[in-house]
This record gives sequence, structure tokens and C-alpha cells, in this order.
Amino acid sequence: MNGRHHQLLKGKLRILSTLLFSVVLLLSTQCKTEGPGTLKWKYKTGGPIRSSPAIGHDGTVYVTSMDSCLYAFSPEGNLKWSFKTDGQIVASPTIGADGTVYINPWDGYTYAISPEGKLKWKCETYYTLSSPAIDHDGTVYVAATGGRLYAITPEGELKWESSQIKGWMTMFPPAIGLDGTLYVSISNMIYAVDTLGNLKWSFEVPGMWSTTTISSMAIDGEGNICFCTEGGSFYVFTPQGELKFKLDILQYVVWTSEWTSPAIDTDGTLYLGGNHFSVLNSDYTEKWRLDEEIGYGNVETTPTIGSDGTIYFGVNDWVGRKLSNMQLVGYLYAFTPEGERKWRYKIGGEIKSSPAIGSDGTVYVGSLDSCFYAVHSDSKGLVSSPWPKFQHDNQNTGRAGGGN
Repeated sequence: MNGRHHQLLKGKLRILSTLLFSVVLLLSTQCKTEGPGTLKWKYKTGGPIRSSPAIGHDGTVYVTSMDSCLYAFSPEGNLKWSFKTDGQIVASPTIGADGTVYINPWDGYTYAISPEGKLKWKCETYYTLSSPAIDHDGTVYVAATGGRLYAITPEGELKWESSQIKGWMTMFPPAIGLDGTLYVSISNMIYAVDTLGNLKWSFEVPGMWSTTTISSMAIDGEGNICFCTEGGSFYVFTPQGELKFKLDILQYVVWTSEWTSPAIDTDGTLYLGGNHFSVLNSDYTEKWRLDEEIGYGNVETTPTIGSDGTIYFGVNDWVGRKLSNMQLVGYLYAFTPEGERKWRYKIGGEIKSSPAIGSDGTVYVGSLDSCFYAVHSDSKGLVSSPWPKFQHDNQNTGRAGGGN
């Protein structure tokens, strides 16, 4: 090989090495920016987001905003459509088996929206801050102010309105038990109602005030009903209405739009929010808790358990060096089942929204800064457990054994 050919070969090898180095650098940077706990995308809506997102079986992500709109996004963050209602929306969307999205704006109606973003029907259900629940036959249950409880067919016809529930304000959606019993909390009362609207049993929760509020509920693998109260107590009732367990550990649970209801893992472990994060074994003894590990903030969302056992939840904490410039900021946390922090992601505003997890590992959560966030994670959807998140599943059906 003569000298000229040798120099040409060296030059080509140098160029090839440079190209390979650039590719490796690009891939490593991409992996770093797309790792767990990093932002995938976000979208600015027209108002604060207090609701918890729902995910359709096709991956479409739905969230409501206090700008009166329901939004539909692709997993990549593209806005598919938005639907404007006649009232602010605090309640979360719920998805039926056929993809219909049900929402409860503050205008006295329940709306049914097609997967294409068109109004199918709306039914008068009075004013409510709570989300609908959906039974296995498609019946839509709505709890509203003034002690009203409605059952609506998938076609929008009123099946019945229960007259056996007393109370004024309900902020939390109904839960449907393993046997189809409907559990509803209104003010300081919990009611069990059958599928015809007849009262099975009720219980008055004692508290500092007659308006002591009960959180949204979770149902364990045996059908027991678990919930927290505004006074900081944790209750467990059997399906027959017998008090099974009570524990005062939560140091005054903070009021939020959906509140912090329990999440239940495959082995019966319960995850509870409040002024700290408590974890109970299946026999209700303390497993571990988080205090300084999450700063001095409040856990004001229902935890969500990923397919790999990772627990996700929002914390609202004060930031700022002086009282004059301190503000509440939300953080999305990820912890292992043993209580080790995996990561946290800073959100622009407070988090009142409970996370949902897509099958591709994306964690979705809303914020009071009006933005909807999508964050990368290691999980691939939800864990298969009795109650892994707010309203049980990614469709927010509120039904034990429902959704995905």
C-alpha cells in the first residue's frame, strides 16, 4: 500500500470514528433525558387541574380542567380534541367499556362524550364535585349534593334516584364492591346501597365536627371498605357494615378535591397519604412511614402503584427562604415498596391530582398551575392488585375488579 492510499484510509477511519462517537453521545444524552423521573411532555390548559386523569384502552389520556373543558391527548402529547361544558370541572373523568367518557361539571348535569369528542347525551343530576362510577353492566352512578344518588343507563336514561340517603355535601365518588354494592360517603356518613337504590346499611363517623368528611373509598381483596377521615382516622368495614378496624395515625388528613384515599397492593399492603405518608401491613400494623424524606409537605393525592411495585404520589411543600416569597410547589415522588426513594420530579404548582400510569410507563398528573404533565417511569401500567389507585383503575370506574 503506497503512502497516499494509507493517508486516505486513515482519514476515512478518523471520520468513521467521529461519526460513531457522535451517535453514542446522542444516544446517551437521549437516554439521560428520557430516563425515569424526567419530563416527557406537558400541556397548558385554560384553568387549574384538580382532577385525576383517565386512560382509555387505546392509550388516549383524558383530563378535566377548571376551565370547563375535557381534554383528550395521545400518549405522545398531541391534543386530539377538547370539549367545552357549561360549568367548571373538579371531578375526574370516567371511561366506559365502549370508550364513552363520563364527566360531572358543576352545572347540574352528567355528560357522556364519545371517544371522538362528541356529546352523546347529558342527564340532569344536580350539582356535584364527585366523579361518576361505572358498574359491570354500564350503569353510571352519580352522587350529588343534597344527598342525591342517581343510577343512569349507558343510553342516558335515569334508572332511579335514591331517597334513602341523607346529607348535604359529597366531594368523593362512589365505590362499587365485589358483590355490586354501592358505597357512598356524604358529609360524615357512609352508606351501602344495592343496585336498586335500597339502603343496606349506614354508619355515622364521629369527628370534631358534624361535617367531618370521609375520603373516597378503596375495597380490598375480601370486599372490605377502607377509607380515611378528615380527623385523621383510618377505618375498615366489612361488606355487612361491621367495623373491622380503626386507627388514628394520619395527623389530620388535608382536604383536597378528591382527597387521599388508600391504595392497596397485591399482598394487602395499604398506602395512605396525609400530613405524612403511612404504609400499613395487611393486618394494619405499621410497615413504614415517610416524614422528613418528603420534606414538610402534605400528600394530598391517592397513591398509585405501578406494575413493578413502585409507588407514585404527589406532595405539596413550601419553598422559599423568606415568608414573603414562600409558595407551595408540587413534587411527584416515586418510592420502592421498601420505602426507598427512586426519584422526584418538581411540578410547577400544587398537585391535587392522583397519578395514572400508561402501559408504556408514562405517569400522568395534573397541577393547579393549569398544566398537565407526562413523566417517564420504569413501570408498565398498574400493578394487578385489589385497588392500585384512585377509583381502582386507569378508567376510574370505581369498581372492584373493573377496568384494566
